[in-house]
Amino acid sequence: MENLWNYLRHFFAQVGEERRGDFAFEDMAGIYEADGKTRLFAVCTRYSQIENLLTLPAGEYLCAECTEETRAAVREELLARAREKGAEPQYIVHIVVLTGILQWKYELQVRLGE
Repeated sequence: MENLWNYLRHFFAQVGEERRGDFAFEDMAGIYEADGKTRLFAVCTRYSQIENLLTLPAGEYLCAECTEETRAAVREELLARAREKGAEPQYIVHIVVLTGILQWKYELQVRLGE
């Protein structure tokens, strides 16, 4: 839980003090999953281009809510449904949604296309 509350400090440290004013973040956290790796991410509301900044494309996304206990099954179901629609998702986004003190759920998202 401490990581969730302090994640913005991590992102500001990556951009450096001199570029801190170029960035603003939503008060939310997420997990980006691609190529068998997962990374914590923040949603920028203001940013400038820097090395290793990932911008997700606009388009149609298939979404589902789940808990920690159901996340793996929901992930597989979303991927199966996306494939049924002819998409082959390159990544999965897991948005952390706080529902109370020390409680959260997830919103999983897979991109279907334009």
